Amino acid sequence: MELWIIEPRDPLIVRDGRPFGPNPGARSRSLDFPYPSTVAGGLRTRAGQDGNGRFDLNLIPQVKQIGIRGPLLAELDNNDEPGWLAPAPGDALLLKDNDTGDVYRHRLQPLAMDDSLSNLPKEPKELAWPVGLPEPDPNKPYKDAPRYWYWEKFKEWLTTTPTKAAKVTAAELGHNGPGKEWRVHVAIDPKSLTGIDGALFATGGLEFWQRPSGDERRLSEVKRLGLAAAVENLNGLTIDEGFAPWGGERRTMRWRKSESVLPQVPNGLAKAIAQTGACRLILLTPACFNEGWRPEWLLETHHGATPELKAAVVGKPQTVSGWDFEKREAKPTRRLAPAGSVYFLKLKGDTAARQAWVEKMWLTNVSDAADDRLAGFGLTGIGVWTGKPQKMEVDNA
Repeated sequence: MELWIIEPRDPLIVRDGRPFGPNPGARSRSLDFPYPSTVAGGLRTRAGQDGNGRFDLNLIPQVKQIGIRGPLLAELDNNDEPGWLAPAPGDALLLKDNDTGDVYRHRLQPLAMDDSLSNLPKEPKELAWPVGLPEPDPNKPYKDAPRYWYWEKFKEWLTTTPTKAAKVTAAELGHNGPGKEWRVHVAIDPKSLTGIDGALFATGGLEFWQRPSGDERRLSEVKRLGLAAAVENLNGLTIDEGFAPWGGERRTMRWRKSESVLPQVPNGLAKAIAQTGACRLILLTPACFNEGWRPEWLLETHHGATPELKAAVVGKPQTVSGWDFEKREAKPTRRLAPAGSVYFLKLKGDTAARQAWVEKMWLTNVSDAADDRLAGFGLTGIGVWTGKPQKMEVDNA
């Protein structure tokens, strides 16, 4: 397995699918973050190029077997080594105190509650519990909650059991990842080579920098960001390093092989989950499931353990499509469970099987279809869970 870093030199345009044409006032909008299939397509394309930089169509079946794990957002230091970030987990809720202005991080948990307070189906025995705050809180969600957490903060979240709300500083927890940059252009008359009156249009791209806030913006404080993906199943193919275009407008990227590796299973995590027989599975990339939000392949028996789904926190669905270069036709539009979604699972099997399940499923892709797993959809992190619902406190005021 090889780890590849893609560092945009120019703003990266990953269009969101809305129509964009040569019309005055048109805007090309970018997604907030590239889909795994976009990254997989870029890496597969580079692996299938010949010596002249042209893609060899005869290699299509081979490059389609190349798999990726990612992309993950990374901060790059002066030695080009990545510092990892993870999408904010869906079971973390940041609330701002109405009186002091302090920000507190709460953990959403499966709740035991009276049937009269819920319309969840009684059969099958899935989603036995809704997920929420065990105790009522009058404060409102913090509007500037970071969309990406530093890996150490995320690892702490995975390895700790529920506690009382903790006071946090948003900037120490993480940041919002790539920002948006807009560029205004004018259409050119091909005959006169001059601008066409009124034919202004704009393109929006992802700027892979984190600039410090405030009036003083020293260059030394600017953080470089990149995309990282582990590549497997190259089967003799190679990927060239260097500068090359990618994405809309063919903006220039730096493609580089890294000696680093993806984050490993935190110490003691697999053993702790094996003992309790319960865990949280958090999506680090969007996942594609046949039933929308609900996984199928994940709930099958793997490595001797069989998961049971007990509760879930799933965000607003994302929509993905694309172009199939082999079939020369548009791919069907599908909905994805977004990154940050959390699935509360109980593991059937003996202690050894449960531990093996955690170790083998860590940072693997769990989408239902094999092609989607190869393309990076459904990368997962795993965390502890008690396996028991918390009693829900009702505010009778």
